[in-house]
Amino acid sequence: MCFILPALAGVLLARRHRRAGILLVLVSLGALGAVSTPLVSDRMLAALEVPPLTPPEAGQSTADAIVVIGGGLDRESPAYGTDTVGASTLERIRYAAWLHRRTGLPILVSGGRPLDTRLSEAETMRDSLASDFNAPPRWVESDSLNTRQNAERTGALLAGASIHRIYLVTHAWHMPRARRTFEQAGMTVVEAPTGYTSITPAPMAWVPSGQALRLAHVAMREWLGRVWYRLNSKARG
Repeated sequence: MCFILPALAGVLLARRHRRAGILLVLVSLGALGAVSTPLVSDRMLAALEVPPLTPPEAGQSTADAIVVIGGGLDRESPAYGTDTVGASTLERIRYAAWLHRRTGLPILVSGGRPLDTRLSEAETMRDSLASDFNAPPRWVESDSLNTRQNAERTGALLAGASIHRIYLVTHAWHMPRARRTFEQAGMTVVEAPTGYTSITPAPMAWVPSGQALRLAHVAMREWLGRVWYRLNSKARG
């Protein structure tokens, strides 16, 4: 919509200012075409990503718990007959389970019901970790609706267990904003990112696709999220 609306505005503008209107339409559609290619969208998302965690030695860790942020769920999945973890959440809990086996640390899952689903994101993560990965979480935080609430409510839960240093598991492109938010909530964060972007090789990198447009949408939404959280933090401070 951020490209379609300016294009429509250009059509209306062209009635009074033909050159300016046509230019706005061409620029908007050109930008839409560019972000629809993996050549652009892959790099937009990869530019947000942080480096991976150096795998800890077996039985060793630099934190006291593993925190996993929900990344969405499949509502009333026909395959399972109930709510289940979405693809992004599955990537995160798989990595959390691997980290749990390496370190032996307990897991906290965090995520509420942003889509008013029967189960919360945290509950679907709990069920999948237990049944699919044999790594049941110790804590389930089911009330948060955004990253800031993930941090604040996780911090309150872990403070009761005298835990302040955590491995934070989320997508690599989401990590900078998530880390800043969790640190503002009083936790010491060791980044444990996953879900890295694969760069599409040529010549397919030049071919527009719906998947490329989706990745561009994720990247733009994350940039806007960072700006909003910074402005909100300044206003609160």
